[in-house]
Amino acid sequence: MLKLTRKKLLVVALVGVNTAALTMPFMANADTQTSNTSIGLTVNPVIISYSSGPTVTLGTITPDATGRQSTASDTVTADTNDTAGYTVTLKETSATVTDMVSGSNLITASTGTPGSPVTLTNGKWGWRVDSLAGFGAGPGAVISSAVPSALTYAGIPANATPYTIKTTSATGSNSATVWYSARVNNTQPIGTYSTTVTYTITTN
Repeated sequence: MLKLTRKKLLVVALVGVNTAALTMPFMANADTQTSNTSIGLTVNPVIISYSSGPTVTLGTITPDATGRQSTASDTVTADTNDTAGYTVTLKETSATVTDMVSGSNLITASTGTPGSPVTLTNGKWGWRVDSLAGFGAGPGAVISSAVPSALTYAGIPANATPYTIKTTSATGSNSATVWYSARVNNTQPIGTYSTTVTYTITTN
């Protein structure tokens, strides 16, 4: 049997202590990862509000041999959030008739166009927007059973071929004033004549 002296025992003990001192606990380093997520939203263009008429009253005409004319206006207003703005078109509501009608009697549409408008002759009606296309500056004015005006008018476009009366290019509210007029003489049959037009407002 091996016998250890006191001196050798002390050396063994010290070696044990040193071995323990060199053994350190494991320390883990933190690992960090990042990622980005994009949050998206699409806001569609809309017409926020719009208004017109809904009735334009030309009143009553008491005709004579030369002819009398009445004129009144309608203001079309629209508001949009579209940064490209909106477009307003005008057309006859009917797909086949562009006349003002009273039973079987007619006041027919002007032969003028926006590019080449004409003064109204007896038995004709039309529309204009001051300073648009070939209409000139105007100004349009309300008249009732008055001496015929020198202002020029166009015939209402048919349902299938609307005419653009206003175009904007930004958000916000804008308006267009449309003048309607009719002229008749004393050969025009009595009656209450009417027609209906349609405005279409579309974001660009």
